[in-house]
Amino acid sequence: MENPPDFYRIMSLRLSRALSDIGVNRWMVRRRRRTFLMLEASLTIRDKVQGLDGTSFHFGSQSEGTTTPGLNSDIDTLTCINDTNIMSSWSEWEAGRLNMLMLKEETCSPQHYLLQVIRHDSPEPVIHSRHVFHVVDSKGRVLYANTEFGNLTKKQAIENNWHYYSSGPSHSSSKMYDLVYALLCRSLPLECHGWFERPRPGHWPTPELLRDVKECGCFLVPDGHFDSRVKYVEWRISPSLIERTLMFNMKTLQLKCYVVLKILKSHVINPFLYNEGKLTSFHCKTALFFAAERLPSGMWTEHRLMECIVYCLKLLLGWTNTGMCPHYIVAGVNLFHGKFTNRQLAKLSKILSNIIDTHLAILACIQADDLGYRMLSTNIRTVRYSEGLHISTNNRLCRWLSVFAFHKHKKVILHTLKKTTDLTSEQLCRFFVMYIETMREYVQEFPRYNSSLFFINIQKQILSIMASTAASFCIQNGCVVPRNILSLFESSLDTDVASSRLKLASFLVCHNELERAADVLNDVERRYDDSVQAVCACGRMDHLDTEHNKPLCTSGVVDNDDVLLTNKTALCVRYLRQEAFCAPPILRFEMVRGIGEDINHRDIDERGWMNWAVVDALPYLYYLQYLTFRGLGQQGRQLQVFNNLLNCFLDDNLSSHIYHPETCANLIGHCMEMKGEPYEALLLYRASVEAMPRNNAAHWHIYRRIHGIEI
Repeated sequence: MENPPDFYRIMSLRLSRALSDIGVNRWMVRRRRRTFLMLEASLTIRDKVQGLDGTSFHFGSQSEGTTTPGLNSDIDTLTCINDTNIMSSWSEWEAGRLNMLMLKEETCSPQHYLLQVIRHDSPEPVIHSRHVFHVVDSKGRVLYANTEFGNLTKKQAIENNWHYYSSGPSHSSSKMYDLVYALLCRSLPLECHGWFERPRPGHWPTPELLRDVKECGCFLVPDGHFDSRVKYVEWRISPSLIERTLMFNMKTLQLKCYVVLKILKSHVINPFLYNEGKLTSFHCKTALFFAAERLPSGMWTEHRLMECIVYCLKLLLGWTNTGMCPHYIVAGVNLFHGKFTNRQLAKLSKILSNIIDTHLAILACIQADDLGYRMLSTNIRTVRYSEGLHISTNNRLCRWLSVFAFHKHKKVILHTLKKTTDLTSEQLCRFFVMYIETMREYVQEFPRYNSSLFFINIQKQILSIMASTAASFCIQNGCVVPRNILSLFESSLDTDVASSRLKLASFLVCHNELERAADVLNDVERRYDDSVQAVCACGRMDHLDTEHNKPLCTSGVVDNDDVLLTNKTALCVRYLRQEAFCAPPILRFEMVRGIGEDINHRDIDERGWMNWAVVDALPYLYYLQYLTFRGLGQQGRQLQVFNNLLNCFLDDNLSSHIYHPETCANLIGHCMEMKGEPYEALLLYRASVEAMPRNNAAHWHIYRRIHGIEI
């Protein structure tokens, strides 16, 4: 920029510091990227275990690290279907595969293609097809319609009584998620070739980066051109993997520039446009790409942040005035086409001009994330930001990311376990051996995951289930429990603060080894301090999908994701039916909680876990301690842990972290029975049924009490 105002330097430093404070800093960016890369790997492994040939990717702001809590960004997931071979030429035909040939018609926009269905046994077009999503065009060609994935998702949502949201190629059951299915085009389309060959200053992208992104390929997403007569058979080129690679190569200062553009877009520009068109994050990202390519490296420094933002805004303003916003990678595409009318572009131009002419003064009025206040209140003398300084916002984000990741990963495991309901104990163990082998193969294929404890944690969770299943089989059949099963328990303890240790303690209680059980339980109680966050994957914790709903425990600073996962989270304790004899008898009633029509009153998540026993870690800790101290004759400690268990239900702060309150109430009721207070227990069971009349094992406990049946 020529002759920027003198105050730009100071305001740049203030703005940069404010952005660092709300999570746009090198440390938090790395943390976000690592979290979402691990989650996409977990989803891919789940599909591979279930025999599905797909690869999951997380794109967009969350995986790039270019968001703040105030932006409330959604989570973009793309699943690439690998069983389809996309051919850009006949030489790429593969025998035995589902082959599709990319066709470009004169009527197709530069970013769109048709897919012709090709035979799997011969490199020839399919002539006749009864497939419901195959369409014969006027030239007699069998084309693949782009409506299959959307129709299947909508059908599934209707069958399961989910919400359904659709936008372009995205179909999902939640506004917080954009889910897209896509096909991989290994060869870059012709429209992308010019980007690699066009002249540029040379400092960015570097030749090495260009070589890397050339191997990424492109996706074909099921999204026809809005103005096409045959949009139901058109597929759009999406270089998302190239764009993510470029974003991962950006400097932190460049990411800050992009975040400010998005803040202006969300809180200033679009509100002034009302419903007359909408500037998107992709328009802002396009401006950043061109700015990163054109501006010299020396411009991207902290004290010149305001200049860089203004440069990007001027790019957007220039495109607005010409009505042409070029795609950074795909030639011939106008990103304004279909988004704005000429009148709307004129209005957008005035808004952008006003922001530029007033030297970004509007930023001081941004209330989201307290950005304006942070800018104006920052001490100039201490404006330099230390990457090791984790203030409260970064700390909360860190905990949200870790708990969110653990929560989502547990949901992935739960989804996998749904397939194991009818397996025998031996078949279940073989299934988990295959799961671990699949995971190891994936990690070997992608070496960047080798150093992470994330997958080690997955293995430990699986080993815990295997140990409990084998021990349950021995107890059920009156066999001696081999030493190697106990070793299996011990090798799986560090999944989190409590759950695997509680399963070990429960086994010891059921095996009447009370002294050893007491030692394990005392260890869990010592670890379970006020900073531990309860995590439930049963669908009762889905408010964590947004960063505005952070875990309540935010004290303490942890520099390592894996340490936080294992030392600061407590998973619900889950028993499959194959593990039943490692659980106290009271929990076995939870596996048959459905009475009469109850099963028909379960949502999709509940169908996955309500045939198991699931209990929150903290009340289960106190219940096992009650059984243990009762068996050891330690009445004083027995009374103490009963009061602790009762507080889980009565104390508002504790109960807000209990995700299975009906099970907690049933444990309290059974303790009352053992204390010799059957009438009080019956009252509690009845109150539990009044609060949750469906799918509540308290029905069985009421029946027991009425008929005098003890457990």
